[in-house]
Amino acid sequence: MKLFVKVLFFCVVTYVAASDQNQRNSIAEDLGVYDISRFGLELLLAKLDNIQHTLLEQHRITREEIFAALHKLEHAVGHNLTVLQDRSLMQTSCVTLKPKLPSYSSCKDVPSNVSGVYLIRVNGRSERFNVYCEQESFGGGWIVLQHRFNGSVDFYRNWTEYRDGFGDLEKEFWLGLEKMHQISKTRAYELIVELKDFSGTYKYARYNAFEVGDESEQYNLKALGTYSGTAGDSMAGNAGMKFKTMDSPRDRNTVNCAEHHGSAWWYNYCTFANLNGRYSRFNNDKSMFWYYFKGNHEGLSFSRMMIRQL
Repeated sequence: MKLFVKVLFFCVVTYVAASDQNQRNSIAEDLGVYDISRFGLELLLAKLDNIQHTLLEQHRITREEIFAALHKLEHAVGHNLTVLQDRSLMQTSCVTLKPKLPSYSSCKDVPSNVSGVYLIRVNGRSERFNVYCEQESFGGGWIVLQHRFNGSVDFYRNWTEYRDGFGDLEKEFWLGLEKMHQISKTRAYELIVELKDFSGTYKYARYNAFEVGDESEQYNLKALGTYSGTAGDSMAGNAGMKFKTMDSPRDRNTVNCAEHHGSAWWYNYCTFANLNGRYSRFNNDKSMFWYYFKGNHEGLSFSRMMIRQL
């Protein structure tokens, strides 16, 4: 601010000095016109007085105008700086005062009966991440692991995608094997699988234990409890099995079950449950099926896997 004023003042003084030089040039011309005589000297002195008066008046006005303009400019700049500082403080306050979204250890701890996306942190050392909480069906408190209902998402994917998860939590999705492991290793959980065929028939399968191992164990199905429900027990043979995707190496299987079923699952000489298979109503090995729903491989229109803390 001070530097700007000094530069401006220098420019004005330079302008005034230039004006004075013009006046001096005018005087020199007049000296050449008048003869050095008493009458000429009197005229010359009168003209000099007039020039002096004019210069003093011009300088007085110029100085007043300069200082008035500088004072006005300083006031305007100071006011603008104050406004900017106030806005900056307000923005900082808004950022500081923005409430942090709460997180919960599981959907069972969410103090709301409204289903939707919530943040969870399974323990104090883990990262927070979003899950979809089903807060109405079967008493609420369920973390949704998998949801399919219209075939909008392709579930024939590789290991990395099944590990990290894919899809939209409010549409079709797979939560991710790593998140399933982080959640289920901390506490005891139960599992429920909801199913519906293309004619609208609804059934479910419930297991009183569920746990997924870590990646070094290939996210094996470490625990699958006792079955109850209406859909039949199509997962009993999957307990303890490693998770397999299209790009997983074969182990004891003579065929690549993920390729055979166009899916990814905890395969044990393949499977009676293929909930990540192709979204189709056809009766074949690649469909999204639950064998004991009807005793065949007929494709289903809806599946939802959910776990809840016991």
